[in-house]
Amino acid sequence: MPSMDEVRLVLEAFGIGACYIAVSCSLITFNKYLMHEDRFPHAKALTATHMSVTLCMSMILYKVAPSLYPTMGKAKDNWQTLLKYLVPLGTLFALALYCSNKAYLYSSVAFLQFCKEGNVVIVFAMAVVIGLQAFSWTKVGILSVVVTGCSLCAHGEIHFVWMGFILQLVSQFAECAKNTIGEVVMSGSGLKLDVLTFVLLQAPCSLLPLVVSTTLTWQPEIWVAFQAHWPMILLNALNAFALNVLVATTLKRLSAVAFVIIGIMKDSVVVVLSSAIFGDRISLMQIIGFSIIMTGIALWGNLKIKEQAEKDKLGEQEPLAKAAKV
Repeated sequence: MPSMDEVRLVLEAFGIGACYIAVSCSLITFNKYLMHEDRFPHAKALTATHMSVTLCMSMILYKVAPSLYPTMGKAKDNWQTLLKYLVPLGTLFALALYCSNKAYLYSSVAFLQFCKEGNVVIVFAMAVVIGLQAFSWTKVGILSVVVTGCSLCAHGEIHFVWMGFILQLVSQFAECAKNTIGEVVMSGSGLKLDVLTFVLLQAPCSLLPLVVSTTLTWQPEIWVAFQAHWPMILLNALNAFALNVLVATTLKRLSAVAFVIIGIMKDSVVVVLSSAIFGDRISLMQIIGFSIIMTGIALWGNLKIKEQAEKDKLGEQEPLAKAAKV
């Protein structure tokens, strides 16, 4: 018979996981809905709105609950070091969001989601190049499974559009580069920032290039479309901020295993919703390819969890070894 504490932990994990999946899926489908030519097909303006709301809401949350930003003091003390990372990071993040939103004009949600699964391969390659991860043939073998699945999904796309595919690739490379820099900021250089502090600090660095770019390419129809759909646009931006908060909560409260499982479930739900809501046709080859991708992602997640467990074990043994020498 499980104890009350165990039941509470299970219910908490289920609640957080369900909220994360719901908010993440709603943001993806919401972006696709807004980017329709008859609504608000202005990717830069939409992305700038997202970042403006994220910055404002992050500042309000920091003012109301500073305890949620435990490393903000460290960030302020090392602002010069942080700035050299955050400026390129913000630019890359802005580019990733813009291209990702723009791609919705050309390709289906399901196809773009299939492409995004290849991020794990790109991140690994970048991390190996700069020395953040060690190369191993085991990792290459697992990631080859993911690449095979992605290739099948791309080949099986019924309405393939090169512009959507290229925009998505640019978005993924920019996002992966941003994540690689983020890993240095979050865990390296003696900084190790929490997620919400990281979001608050990178928001203005992403907003600035978006505002400049939007201003330089401004068209009167952007304001007309905004006036017609501003309640949905602001709700969409709040949805994006809510996802940032939920990511931080999920990483803090749930185990690595739970996070991997939730990620796989979320990807599956996105593909199903895309087909149900937008009528995106999914071919048999894509179903097979997506199944292969999910298998590869699960294997990769399991490998990374084992690596983290070994690091934690070594971290626990190190103080004991020092004590024994004394």
